[in-house]
Amino acid sequence: MLAHLDMRHAASRETVGGLLRFAASHHDWDVQFAGAHPANESLEHYADWRPDALVIDSSYNSLAARELSAISGRATVFIETSIPAGWRKPCAMLTTDDQALAKEAAALFMQKGLVHFAFVGSPSKERWSEERRRFFRAEVKNIGHKVHEFSRTCGTSSWREQERELSDWLRALPKPCGVWAAFDQRAKHVLDACRLVGLCVPNQIQVLGVDDETYICEQTMPSLSSIKPDFESGGFASAEFLDNVLNGLQHHSRTVLYFAIKGVVERLSTSDVNGTARRITAAREFIRQHATSGIDVPHIASALGVSVRLLQRDYRAVTGRTVLEDLQATKLEHVKDMLRTTTTPIDAIGPFCDFKSPSHLKTLFKTRFGMTMSDYRKSATSHQSLHNPHPIT
Repeated sequence: MLAHLDMRHAASRETVGGLLRFAASHHDWDVQFAGAHPANESLEHYADWRPDALVIDSSYNSLAARELSAISGRATVFIETSIPAGWRKPCAMLTTDDQALAKEAAALFMQKGLVHFAFVGSPSKERWSEERRRFFRAEVKNIGHKVHEFSRTCGTSSWREQERELSDWLRALPKPCGVWAAFDQRAKHVLDACRLVGLCVPNQIQVLGVDDETYICEQTMPSLSSIKPDFESGGFASAEFLDNVLNGLQHHSRTVLYFAIKGVVERLSTSDVNGTARRITAAREFIRQHATSGIDVPHIASALGVSVRLLQRDYRAVTGRTVLEDLQATKLEHVKDMLRTTTTPIDAIGPFCDFKSPSHLKTLFKTRFGMTMSDYRKSATSHQSLHNPHPIT
């Protein structure tokens, strides 16, 4: 199988991780890569290899559909790009579920008690951005409200002009307002524009992105909340689709696959406006980032600049759980990730996730998840399935 993905993007790298995870348990698979990476050749380089299957994103566009068809073998998955006109071979389109993303965004802002909503799309109005706009508008309309939508003025060219236009639009919004941006970098533009004109985030404007690009989300001021698609499972589903086609088990010649949604990674840009809730959001973010680094409750309290007693009291009041319960739960999620995505021996996983005793970890894991670590690993690697496959009509 040949994958042509722009691996400069975290989403593509996570998708590749899913492809490789499938290949690791199917020893007749050979996965090679083409495209934008110093180690990769161009698609044309593999023309004489004749791969059985191809996974490809929009960065392939230097090739005509006819040339692509000559390389693609027996089945192809197109990621976030349209299937070429006249394509005759079995194929699937893997895409984000823009309606599900819009539901997540609307639900988060409604949970905050907001009644004003806004959307900032991609500057070049890509299809997926416009779909997110449309679905968000419909979700908000269903609850009796409207979405304020940002549109650039024709002729606006320089970044400074665009930023000024976005800042003026944000300043004119009714407050408090939840602003959903089509992707994380665009959400950063919103945060930058708010800072430019002195709008307070999250008190006046709450900002939400998409993709959870941590190198952006954790370095913005304030840190950015984002909806996280499950790109890794999308890569696995793509490989599973191709394997089914190659083995005669896939009956639809054209199928739509969707990236699942892991949920919202909430940071300070959408935290509740009272100080206690913001402080607990910061504590949860600190736990998420440092859970496996040997931290304890005093470390967390020190990072927030509060006493242990105040942290523990407020944490239970806001979340209904103790700090230690969330810290342990987060570490156990890291254990699940390692069981699912690595072959690290079970007794060696504990130190990676800040558990010193293998037997204690095994007991905790079974108590929390109702199965042994060994059973979870077997289940996770043998029962993956396609996410929402639909024939293309």
